[in-house]
Amino acid sequence: MVNSNQKSKKVIFLLDMDAFYAGCHMANNQKIKDKNLIVSSPNRRSIILTASYNARRFGIKAGMPLFQAEKLCKDLYIVHTDFQLYINFSEKVFDLIFNKYTKKIEVASIDECYIDVTNIWRRFGSVRKLAQTIIDDIKNSFDLSCSIGVSTNKFLAKMAVDFKKPSGISILLEKDIETKIWPLEIKNMFMVGEATERILVENNIKTIKDLAFSNKDFIYKILGKRGITLWNWANGISDDELLQTNNDLKSIGNEMTLNYTTTNYNELESLIFELSSKVSDRAKKRFLIGSVISINLKCLNNLDKNVYSKQERKKHISKQEKIINPTNDVEQIFTVAKRCFYDLWEGEPVLLIGVRLSNLTNKINSFVQQEINEWNEEKFKDLYSKVNKDLIYDLKNKYGKEVIFTGNTLQMHKEKNVSQSKYIKKDDMHLSNDQIINKWKKGNEDYN
Repeated sequence: MVNSNQKSKKVIFLLDMDAFYAGCHMANNQKIKDKNLIVSSPNRRSIILTASYNARRFGIKAGMPLFQAEKLCKDLYIVHTDFQLYINFSEKVFDLIFNKYTKKIEVASIDECYIDVTNIWRRFGSVRKLAQTIIDDIKNSFDLSCSIGVSTNKFLAKMAVDFKKPSGISILLEKDIETKIWPLEIKNMFMVGEATERILVENNIKTIKDLAFSNKDFIYKILGKRGITLWNWANGISDDELLQTNNDLKSIGNEMTLNYTTTNYNELESLIFELSSKVSDRAKKRFLIGSVISINLKCLNNLDKNVYSKQERKKHISKQEKIINPTNDVEQIFTVAKRCFYDLWEGEPVLLIGVRLSNLTNKINSFVQQEINEWNEEKFKDLYSKVNKDLIYDLKNKYGKEVIFTGNTLQMHKEKNVSQSKYIKKDDMHLSNDQIINKWKKGNEDYN
C-alpha cells in the first residue's frame, strides 16, 4: 500500500488495456466474445498484432507469424486490423479518465496511459479502491478490460502492470525493487529489445540486478545515453512528471508486409505511391499537415538459409527528410518518400515497406478569416461580384472541396480536429499489398 505519509512521493498509475485490439473487436461484436480471436492483416506473411486471452491458451502471442499460430490452434477466429475502431475506443477511454477522474494523464500509446492520482486517491478511500473503480468503470462503460500498475514513478508503474493481468492491480514500491525487479531477466525490462538484450548479455549482464550493479560509465560506453536511462531505472530512479504536452497526434503512418519479397523497383514505387496516398488521405481528413516525411524498410539481409538469427537474416532501416513547407499533398509525400527510398535501398529483397508523415501541425489554424467590417461597402460589392458560385465551384472541383468554406464550417473543422487528434500520439495502419500488386500487374495507369 502506498504510504500516505510520504508527502514527497507521487502516486502514479499505468493503465494498460488488456489485449486491446482483440478487446475492441469483441466489444464491438458480442457474438465473437468467446472465440479464439487474433488480430492480423490478411496475408499469411503477416504477424499477429494481438491475441485474445482465449487464443493465448494455445501459446499464441503478439509478434508470432500467422502461419505458425494456425498450426497451434485449428479454430482460430481471425479479424483484420481496424485502426479507426481502436482509435475510437482509445479516445473514449482516455476521455473518461480525463473528464471524470483527473486531467493529469500522459498517453504512452494507443492502449496505455500514465495517470497522476496523487491529489485524488484519498477521495476513494485507498489507492487500490481508486484503481478498481477505474477498471470497473471502463468495463461497464465500454466492455473493455484493463489492468493498472501502481508506484511512485512511471518506470515502476510500467513494470508493475504486467505482474497481474488481465483486470489486475499491482502495487510496486521502491522497497520491492530488490525482491521483485532485480531477479527478472534483462529481456523483461521495459525498453530492452532484442538488440539491447544481446549487447547486455554479451557483457555478462543477464538480470536487472546485474544492470543495477554495473558500472554506470561502462553502461554509457556500450549503450550511450539510453543505457544511463536503463541503469537509472534498474536502480529505481525514474521520472514522476507526466508529459501532458505529448497528448496530441504526432505522426500518421502506413506500412505493409509483403506477401512475397520483391526487388522490382516498379512494384516498390507502386507500393510507395499507394502508402503515400493513404497517409495523405488520412492527414486531410484530420486537417493535418506535416514537415517530415520518412520511409522505413525491412529487408532480407542474409540469404544464407543456414542462418537462423532474426537479427542476421533481416535488417530494419529508415530515412526521413524535412521539408520547408508542411504538406499533406500526395504527390509531394510520394516524391520525398521515393527519394528517401532510393537513398536507402541497396537492392535487397524487401519484406516490409512504410511511409510516415510527422511533425504535424493543424492546417485549419493557418487559415485567417477576413472580417467583413474591415472592408467598406464598395470593396465588399466588388469582392462579391468576383467570387461567385461558378468560381467557387471551379475552385472546389480543381483543388478539392475543402479549399474554400465559410466561417461556421471552419469552426466545425477546428472542433473536429481537436477531438480527432487529442490523445493519440501516433496513428499507424498496416495494410495488405494484394490489391496494389493486382493493380500493378494489370498495368493500372495510376501506378505507372
